[in-house]
Amino acid sequence: MNQAHKPTHKILVVDDDPDISMMLKLMLEYKGYSVTNLAKAEDSIKTLEGDKISMVIIDMLLSGISGTDICRQIKQNNKTAGFPILMISAHPNAKEICMEAGADDFISKPFDMQDMLSRISNLINVPG
Repeated sequence: MNQAHKPTHKILVVDDDPDISMMLKLMLEYKGYSVTNLAKAEDSIKTLEGDKISMVIIDMLLSGISGTDICRQIKQNNKTAGFPILMISAHPNAKEICMEAGADDFISKPFDMQDMLSRISNLINVPG
């Protein structure tokens, strides 16, 4: 199969846990996505405005700034509001909090890889 004509979707992962960031990067790159990892949430708006990103995965609990605050900032910025956001967290009440912040979808940690890939495909409208 010729891969040259297949568009590569770029995913921005914002998580300050290096193990989760690396695991997501490896899994998503294996599935053909291009991945940018950010440990500092403050850089996410600038990265979204400058890069051709397909979607964002944000951890709810980040050091320094809340992932829900970043989600709100992305959704309130005219240049970035259209980016699909999948939020992740191990926090028990996280889904409601993340969806209220504007997330398009939520998955709790620990997550099932097939579930994660399916949600990503749905958010960027790619056949899984």
